[in-house]
Amino acid sequence: MPIQIVPLPTYASWLNPIEKLWRKLRQELTHPHPWGRFLEQFASDSVELLRYVGLWIPD
Repeated sequence: MPIQIVPLPTYASWLNPIEKLWRKLRQELTHPHPWGRFLEQFASDSVELLRYVGLWIPD
């Protein structure tokens, strides 16, 4: 039996209903929630966080 290649469409998360649900959940629950503000401090590089979790490698 020969192998048949079946092309798959590009993944488009913005069209996936469950991804839309997760986005809405994140927007409505985590942004106004105090934890959302806590986590925002780690949105960019944080040496303090990397040290805490053991991933910081000194130069």
